[in-house]
Amino acid sequence: MLKHGETAMGLFSSDEPKDDAIALLTEDHRKVQALFKQFESLKESEGKRDDKAALVQQICTELTLHALVEEEIFYPAVRKAIDDDDLMDEADVEHTSAKALIIELMTGRPGDDHYDAKITVLGEYINHHVKEEEGEMFPKARKEVDTAALGKKLAARKAQLMEEMAREGDGAKQRRAPAPRATSGTARDRRA
Repeated sequence: MLKHGETAMGLFSSDEPKDDAIALLTEDHRKVQALFKQFESLKESEGKRDDKAALVQQICTELTLHALVEEEIFYPAVRKAIDDDDLMDEADVEHTSAKALIIELMTGRPGDDHYDAKITVLGEYINHHVKEEEGEMFPKARKEVDTAALGKKLAARKAQLMEEMAREGDGAKQRRAPAPRATSGTARDRRA
């Protein structure tokens, strides 16, 4: 049985401030997982292509914002603090794989070959990634880094990225996600 404020993963307690890095990232995880469930329902009901496209746009935007703040702020702090390069390298590779699918989805449209399969596979990647972050990385980070200070940085950067997106959209009804950055090698390789 879950305790008050605890998720199925058992990692988010009601004692954590809402602006704590782990709380913010976990909230992002839940939001995107809910969006993937909406897509599955829409896919099963053979929803309209415009509805699918809008939902996939929202999923890709949320994932892109999340990945950017993790890669720029959270991962470097955690990598420096914990002694687990394998875990951090795997997270980098998972991000790279997800970004490749995001790019394909952002340039595609419902009805294209494998469109629904790509969003399904992206959801599976994300679920696996979330399980590892919440089950392995977050507990280590909680012990070794100031997650409250990181949370403030994450929230500020995410707000900045959202403002940039709004300016780029110039009042457009549907916002375009910042393009995921193609990366060659892991963060550790780029630092070397």
